[in-house]
Amino acid sequence: MASKDSNNPLILQLNTLILTSAFILLLLIVAYQFSVVDSDIESQIITEQLLKNELLAHDVTAIVINRKDTDANAILKKYANTNSIEFAAILLNNSSLLGYYSAQADIPLPPMDTSEAVRITEASITLTVNIIKGNDRIGYLWIQYNKSQLLAPQLIYYYFLMILAILMVIISILLARVFYKQITKPIEHMTQSILSMLKQGKYESRLEFSEKSFLARLADGFNQVVTNFKKQESALSARITHLDNLLNVRTKQLFKKSHYDALTGLPNRYLLVDRLTQSISKAKRSQNHLALLFLDLDRFKVINDNFGHQYGDQLLIEVAKRLKSIAREGDTVARLGGDEFVLLLETLNRPKDAARMALRVIESFADAFNIQDHSLHVSTSIGISVYPSDGDDDKKLLKNADVSMYHAKKKGPGNFSYYSKEMNNASQERLEIENHLRNAIDNNELRLVYQPQMRLKSGTYKNVEALLRWNNPELGEISPVTFIPIAEESGLIKKIDLWVITEACKQMRLWQEQGLDDLTVAINVSAGHLISETLLDHIKTEIIVNQLKAEHIEIEITEQVFVEHTDRTIQNLKRIKELGAKIAIDDFGTGYSSLQYIQDFPADTLKLDGMFIDNLETDKASQGIVRSTIILAQSLGLELVAECVENENQFNFLKENHCDLIQGYYLCKPIEASEIPGFCQSNN
Repeated sequence: MASKDSNNPLILQLNTLILTSAFILLLLIVAYQFSVVDSDIESQIITEQLLKNELLAHDVTAIVINRKDTDANAILKKYANTNSIEFAAILLNNSSLLGYYSAQADIPLPPMDTSEAVRITEASITLTVNIIKGNDRIGYLWIQYNKSQLLAPQLIYYYFLMILAILMVIISILLARVFYKQITKPIEHMTQSILSMLKQGKYESRLEFSEKSFLARLADGFNQVVTNFKKQESALSARITHLDNLLNVRTKQLFKKSHYDALTGLPNRYLLVDRLTQSISKAKRSQNHLALLFLDLDRFKVINDNFGHQYGDQLLIEVAKRLKSIAREGDTVARLGGDEFVLLLETLNRPKDAARMALRVIESFADAFNIQDHSLHVSTSIGISVYPSDGDDDKKLLKNADVSMYHAKKKGPGNFSYYSKEMNNASQERLEIENHLRNAIDNNELRLVYQPQMRLKSGTYKNVEALLRWNNPELGEISPVTFIPIAEESGLIKKIDLWVITEACKQMRLWQEQGLDDLTVAINVSAGHLISETLLDHIKTEIIVNQLKAEHIEIEITEQVFVEHTDRTIQNLKRIKELGAKIAIDDFGTGYSSLQYIQDFPADTLKLDGMFIDNLETDKASQGIVRSTIILAQSLGLELVAECVENENQFNFLKENHCDLIQGYYLCKPIEASEIPGFCQSNN
């Protein structure tokens, strides 16, 4: 685009008017400044001369005191030659003349009025300064100046500056005109062209200058920028497309992360609640039922602890696949976390239809899960809540399904249960017990009692079993049958186990101090605790601290350990035996034990469950089982303890069949630790 000079008359007239107006305004400013500055310069000069005169008055003080008129005349003449002075005089305090100076010898001195320090007329300026000695005035210095001569140098300098300023303004205006023509106007055209290019998006246009100048180089540079921009436009567009695609991918990933379980790919709690809320709305409109199946894997913690989290995670993935293969189209399978899954069953015709799905799930778990080189058998407990009878919103339905799941667990592995209000009451009671149990040790609410065991062959009492009791100030006496399962489910059992071992060992030391040094104490330990290294270390510590013989400690484990046993469990039991302690298998015969398990485990004692003793008098089958178990124990080199012996007939049967030890109410109820020494001594 070429740069052109504008010859428009209107523009020329406008420029002329602007210049004329600016010049007139400048003249007005100068005129005003003359009137103001003139008085300012006069005041400034008078002030300077007064200061000089005061210095002179100080210098002539000695001359006035000594009345030396010759010296007075000489100093005035010398001072007057350089200060535009017409007349000067030194007067005594009585106004008599001591010395004087006149620029023209033939002109007499004018009247000298010392009453005013400064007196200004059209032609002259008169200044009077007191001559002071100490605090007293001894005379006057009176000087009259030629006004025009005094002010002339400063005014000439100021006029020169004003003229220079006017010239500079005129030159600036002319330069501005040149700059506008040579620079500003072309830049304006360039700017308008660029804005038009940007507005219309026509990047094919280019800036052109005919003359060679820096603006032409600037235009060339801009043209190159536009060319490069055009070249990269397609690349930028592709990049934006890529970023847009990446954003979509990330959005989908974030959505999946926030709505789906990372391990199994199933919907998580957030998405489940969203779908459940929608399903409730649909069921409400269509007056249909829907159900929640709340699944919790049985013994999953054992698998996790024994095989490691890698196996546990892989098992959860396989469980998710199996549940998805069972679910109907339109149903939701979700993972809440840990080993908890939920099936949302929509559009049920009848609430009992949920049971059919629960049975299908339980039956599907009968097949082992193949995880790497292991075949893992796991079952599931299922709690069922139904809309609208068990809740009309997501929170109630999930809570009640969870409650019913715990009720199903109480029935044993692989069961399901529908929700009922009684379950909710039981769940609240269970939660209250758990909350109090957490502080039971710190609040000294737990205690141990001891039940003696008789050796039938000798009739002596050399063994006792430590039994845990809990008395809470609010809940009262709570049975171990109630709180032990809660302790195991909540994870509190390990802390309680350690407390029981500590208290029992302390008591054994006290009995030794009382002379009862051959008593063996059986201490119950949860099966899940056997995989922990802390149990073995704790037993070692208590034996050392209390100076006990390890052979007087018997660790009781339930048959549940046969289900949960691993190489690690067996190894820990062997280490306990290496200490010298004994191992007893409690509740023997209740369903889990086998001859192979008994042979593998390093046990010393079998404790026959009381269910076989109850019907011993009338039930031939029970009698046969007891006889066989006694023979089995003897053949394996194990001692047999019969529990829950409550009458003489049971006692006689067991003695006749050579049972090793018995315990039960027939002999003695559990008693306090302080009663044991007296009981053993009197009965032995």
